[in-house]
Amino acid sequence: MNVRAWLVGGTCLALLCGAGLGAQAARASAASAADVAIAQGRLDDAEQALFAASARASHDPSARGALGMFLASRGRLKVGAVLLEEARQFGGDASVIDARLARIYAWLGDWAAVAALKHYVASGPEQDRTRWLAAHAPEHDGADSVMIVLEPNEVAGLGRIELTIGRATMQADINPNVEGLVLPSSPEVSGESQQFGMHDSASVAVVYRVAIGGVRLTNVPARLSPGVRPAIGLDVLAALTPTFDAGAHLLTLRQRAIAPSGDPLPILLSFPGIKFVARAGQPPVAMESAAGRAALRGTRWTFDVRHGAIVTMR
Repeated sequence: MNVRAWLVGGTCLALLCGAGLGAQAARASAASAADVAIAQGRLDDAEQALFAASARASHDPSARGALGMFLASRGRLKVGAVLLEEARQFGGDASVIDARLARIYAWLGDWAAVAALKHYVASGPEQDRTRWLAAHAPEHDGADSVMIVLEPNEVAGLGRIELTIGRATMQADINPNVEGLVLPSSPEVSGESQQFGMHDSASVAVVYRVAIGGVRLTNVPARLSPGVRPAIGLDVLAALTPTFDAGAHLLTLRQRAIAPSGDPLPILLSFPGIKFVARAGQPPVAMESAAGRAALRGTRWTFDVRHGAIVTMR
């Protein structure tokens, strides 16, 4: 597997190049020093290699796009977005780049920026939701810090928490492969949501208010389907700097960002999905995989997307 292609969500990086680049596109799809470094869990070396490649060819959309997507995957979302915008200006495939930017801007909660993307191809309901969210930005408020019950589960390996939507309460799996909320289209949930139409057998929606303990979220993107198991993505929780303590069955959420102390395990956001380097010199593992769960078992850990790390505290 070409690791750099993985960084752009499974689309070969050559697609970031203009049609006339030919040989450059072919070289971009081959394994590079950065590919090898990422595969070996040497993310600092990968970053240096990608910076060097971009410096050598400062107007090459492939090099600039690869660096931008890598930095975004490491949690440097705004910097990565700027570099991807530059790659588009340098002749990169605008539709591919804008699709990546849409996911990055959604993680940032910048729906106005998503709405402004001229080459982002989305379904009609998704476009309608984007415009609605651009005018009704998601927010969070409530207690400065709360500790809530974190029930164990074996679905995603991260636990299950209680959500309150209107008068309804439900247990939702924390799933790193989910973006936003996935909820049953029950009358209670539908009545608390703005819906925009169907896409891929689900209703594209925004939930007006979601309470998690003493924290309140407003205007949360969601997909509603009959009978689905409720789930919440880490993109929703990331702004609350969540700390997981599976041993004590507790999840801590915070209104203000902190700089947790402990051992950092570098992350790679896949949009959707999250991998991390559990041990130096070893390939990144999916957070929900057996290897990922084993690396976090018996620890308290904080998902610190601002610093591109899972910070473990034993």
